[in-house]
Amino acid sequence: MIDPDLEAVEKAKQGDKRAFSKLVDQYYEMVYAVCFGVLQLREPARDTAQEVFLKVYQEISHFKGGSKFKTWLYRIAMNAAIDAVRRRKRQVSLDATDASEDDEQAPVIIPDSGPGPREDAAGEEMKKLMKLALEQLSPEHRAVLVLREWEDLSYEEIAETLQIEIGTVMSRIFYARKKMGEALQRMGAGPAVIRRKPESQR
Repeated sequence: MIDPDLEAVEKAKQGDKRAFSKLVDQYYEMVYAVCFGVLQLREPARDTAQEVFLKVYQEISHFKGGSKFKTWLYRIAMNAAIDAVRRRKRQVSLDATDASEDDEQAPVIIPDSGPGPREDAAGEEMKKLMKLALEQLSPEHRAVLVLREWEDLSYEEIAETLQIEIGTVMSRIFYARKKMGEALQRMGAGPAVIRRKPESQR
Protein backbone atom coordinates (compact mmCIF):
# COMPACT_ATOMS: atom_id res chain seq x y z
CA MET A 1 0.00 0.00 0.00
CA ILE A 2 1.29 3.45 -0.92
CA ASP A 3 2.15 5.68 2.02
CA PRO A 4 -0.21 8.70 1.83
CA ASP A 5 2.40 10.82 3.62
CA LEU A 6 5.22 9.99 1.23
CA GLU A 7 5.11 13.26 -0.72
CA ALA A 8 5.12 15.43 2.43
CA VAL A 9 7.85 13.28 3.98
CA GLU A 10 10.08 13.57 0.92
CA LYS A 11 9.66 17.34 0.90
CA ALA A 12 10.36 17.52 4.63
CA LYS A 13 13.53 15.48 4.13
CA GLN A 14 14.67 18.14 1.67
CA GLY A 15 14.18 20.85 4.28
CA ASP A 16 10.66 21.99 3.36
CA LYS A 17 9.38 23.38 6.67
CA ARG A 18 5.82 23.75 5.37
CA ALA A 19 5.71 20.06 4.55
CA PHE A 20 6.98 19.19 8.01
CA SER A 21 4.42 21.52 9.62
CA LYS A 22 1.72 19.73 7.64
CA LEU A 23 2.84 16.41 9.15
CA VAL A 24 2.85 17.92 12.64
CA ASP A 25 -0.66 19.35 12.16
CA GLN A 26 -1.90 16.02 10.85
CA TYR A 27 -0.44 13.82 13.59
CA TYR A 28 -0.12 15.95 16.71
CA GLU A 29 -3.39 14.76 18.23
CA MET A 30 -2.45 11.14 17.60
CA VAL A 31 0.98 11.55 19.16
CA TYR A 32 -0.41 13.42 22.15
CA ALA A 33 -3.09 10.74 22.66
CA VAL A 34 -0.43 8.02 22.62
CA CYS A 35 1.77 9.90 25.09
CA PHE A 36 -1.16 10.67 27.36
CA GLY A 37 -2.35 7.08 27.20
CA VAL A 38 0.98 5.85 28.54
CA LEU A 39 1.81 8.71 30.92
CA GLN A 40 -1.69 9.56 32.19
CA LEU A 41 -0.58 13.13 32.89
CA ARG A 42 -1.41 16.13 30.72
CA GLU A 43 1.73 18.27 31.01
CA PRO A 44 4.25 15.42 30.68
CA ALA A 45 2.24 14.14 27.71
CA ARG A 46 2.44 17.57 26.04
CA ASP A 47 6.17 17.80 26.74
CA THR A 48 6.76 14.30 25.41
CA ALA A 49 4.74 15.02 22.25
CA GLN A 50 6.98 18.03 21.65
CA GLU A 51 10.05 15.86 22.16
CA VAL A 52 8.67 13.37 19.65
CA PHE A 53 8.32 15.94 16.88
CA LEU A 54 11.73 17.41 17.64
CA LYS A 55 13.21 13.93 17.28
CA VAL A 56 11.25 13.36 14.07
CA TYR A 57 12.51 16.68 12.67
CA GLN A 58 16.09 15.71 13.50
CA GLU A 59 15.82 12.17 12.14
CA ILE A 60 13.39 12.39 9.24
CA SER A 61 16.27 12.35 6.77
CA HIS A 62 17.02 8.81 7.99
CA PHE A 63 13.49 7.58 7.30
CA LYS A 64 13.91 5.02 4.52
CA GLY A 65 10.27 4.12 3.94
CA GLY A 66 10.60 0.52 5.13
CA SER A 67 7.31 1.11 6.92
CA LYS A 68 4.67 3.80 6.64
CA PHE A 69 5.59 7.18 8.11
CA LYS A 70 2.66 6.85 10.53
CA THR A 71 4.02 3.53 11.84
CA TRP A 72 7.49 5.04 12.24
CA LEU A 73 5.96 7.99 14.10
CA TYR A 74 3.96 5.67 16.37
CA ARG A 75 7.19 3.85 17.22
CA ILE A 76 9.00 7.05 18.16
CA ALA A 77 6.02 8.24 20.22
CA MET A 78 5.67 4.98 22.11
CA ASN A 79 9.40 4.77 22.88
CA ALA A 80 9.44 8.40 24.04
CA ALA A 81 6.39 7.87 26.27
CA ILE A 82 7.82 4.69 27.80
CA ASP A 83 11.15 6.45 28.44
CA ALA A 84 9.28 9.37 30.04
CA VAL A 85 7.45 7.02 32.43
CA ARG A 86 10.75 5.45 33.46
CA ARG A 87 12.35 8.87 34.00
CA ARG A 88 9.43 9.96 36.15
CA LYS A 89 9.67 6.82 38.26
CA ARG A 90 13.37 7.47 38.87
CA GLN A 91 12.60 11.06 39.89
CA VAL A 92 9.87 10.18 42.33
CA SER A 93 10.84 11.05 45.91
CA LEU A 94 10.50 8.53 48.71
CA ASP A 95 8.37 11.15 50.44
CA ALA A 96 4.62 11.01 49.98
CA THR A 97 3.39 12.96 46.99
CA ASP A 98 1.37 16.03 47.81
CA ALA A 99 -2.34 15.40 47.20
CA SER A 100 -2.61 18.62 45.17
CA GLU A 101 -0.85 16.88 42.28
CA ASP A 102 -4.05 14.97 41.63
CA ASP A 103 -5.36 18.11 39.93
CA GLU A 104 -2.75 17.69 37.20
CA GLN A 105 -3.65 14.12 36.48
CA ALA A 106 -6.19 13.64 33.73
CA PRO A 107 -8.40 10.62 34.34
CA VAL A 108 -8.74 7.70 32.00
CA ILE A 109 -11.71 8.37 29.77
CA ILE A 110 -14.49 5.79 29.73
CA PRO A 111 -17.76 5.90 27.81
CA ASP A 112 -20.20 8.58 28.82
CA SER A 113 -23.34 6.64 29.47
CA GLY A 114 -25.35 9.84 29.65
CA PRO A 115 -26.52 11.46 32.38
CA GLY A 116 -27.89 12.30 35.72
CA PRO A 117 -25.88 13.45 38.71
CA ARG A 118 -25.75 9.95 40.17
CA GLU A 119 -24.43 8.51 36.91
CA ASP A 120 -21.96 11.39 36.59
CA ALA A 121 -20.61 10.73 40.07
CA ALA A 122 -20.30 7.02 39.35
CA GLY A 123 -18.55 7.80 36.06
CA GLU A 124 -16.01 10.06 37.75
CA GLU A 125 -15.29 7.40 40.34
CA MET A 126 -14.76 4.79 37.62
CA LYS A 127 -12.37 7.11 35.79
CA LYS A 128 -10.26 7.39 38.94
CA LEU A 129 -10.28 3.63 39.43
CA MET A 130 -9.35 3.01 35.79
CA LYS A 131 -6.46 5.44 36.12
CA LEU A 132 -5.20 3.73 39.27
CA ALA A 133 -5.49 0.35 37.57
CA LEU A 134 -3.55 1.56 34.52
CA GLU A 135 -0.77 2.90 36.72
CA GLN A 136 -0.19 -0.61 38.00
CA LEU A 137 0.81 -1.79 34.53
CA SER A 138 4.35 -1.58 33.21
CA PRO A 139 4.98 1.01 30.47
CA GLU A 140 5.28 -1.83 27.93
CA HIS A 141 1.87 -3.22 28.86
CA ARG A 142 0.29 0.24 28.82
CA ALA A 143 1.76 0.70 25.36
CA VAL A 144 0.08 -2.32 23.78
CA LEU A 145 -3.21 -1.48 25.49
CA VAL A 146 -3.12 2.09 24.16
CA LEU A 147 -2.34 0.98 20.61
CA ARG A 148 -4.97 -1.77 20.61
CA GLU A 149 -7.85 -0.28 22.59
CA TRP A 150 -7.47 3.43 21.88
CA GLU A 151 -5.66 3.65 18.56
CA ASP A 152 -7.41 0.53 17.21
CA LEU A 153 -4.28 -0.94 15.61
CA SER A 154 -4.24 -4.57 14.52
CA TYR A 155 -1.90 -7.07 16.18
CA GLU A 156 0.27 -6.93 13.06
CA GLU A 157 0.47 -3.13 13.17
CA ILE A 158 1.33 -3.14 16.87
CA ALA A 159 4.03 -5.75 16.27
CA GLU A 160 5.50 -3.62 13.48
CA THR A 161 5.28 -0.44 15.52
CA LEU A 162 6.91 -1.87 18.64
CA GLN A 163 9.18 -4.22 16.67
CA ILE A 164 8.10 -7.29 18.61
CA GLU A 165 6.54 -10.62 17.62
CA ILE A 166 2.75 -10.89 17.18
CA GLY A 167 2.71 -13.56 19.86
CA THR A 168 4.33 -11.11 22.25
CA VAL A 169 1.73 -8.50 21.37
CA MET A 170 -1.10 -10.94 22.08
CA SER A 171 0.38 -12.10 25.38
CA ARG A 172 1.01 -8.52 26.56
CA ILE A 173 -2.55 -7.47 25.70
CA PHE A 174 -3.96 -10.51 27.48
CA TYR A 175 -1.79 -9.83 30.54
CA ALA A 176 -2.64 -6.10 30.57
CA ARG A 177 -6.39 -6.73 30.38
CA LYS A 178 -6.15 -9.41 33.08
CA LYS A 179 -4.16 -7.19 35.44
CA MET A 180 -6.50 -4.25 34.81
CA GLY A 181 -9.48 -6.45 35.66
CA GLU A 182 -7.82 -7.80 38.80
CA ALA A 183 -6.88 -4.30 39.95
CA LEU A 184 -10.42 -3.02 39.40
CA GLN A 185 -11.86 -5.98 41.30
CA ARG A 186 -9.53 -5.31 44.23
CA MET A 187 -10.79 -1.73 44.27
CA GLY A 188 -14.38 -2.93 44.26
CA ALA A 189 -15.21 -1.88 40.70
CA GLY A 190 -17.33 -3.88 38.30
CA PRO A 191 -16.43 -4.57 34.65
CA ALA A 192 -15.42 -1.48 32.69
CA VAL A 193 -14.64 -0.74 29.08
CA ILE A 194 -11.78 1.52 28.03
CA ARG A 195 -12.94 4.01 25.47
CA ARG A 196 -11.17 3.87 22.13
CA LYS A 197 -9.32 7.02 21.07
CA PRO A 198 -9.57 9.00 24.34
CA GLU A 199 -10.11 12.71 24.00
CA SER A 200 -6.87 14.66 23.92
CA GLN A 201 -7.30 17.08 26.77
CA ARG A 202 -4.89 19.81 25.75
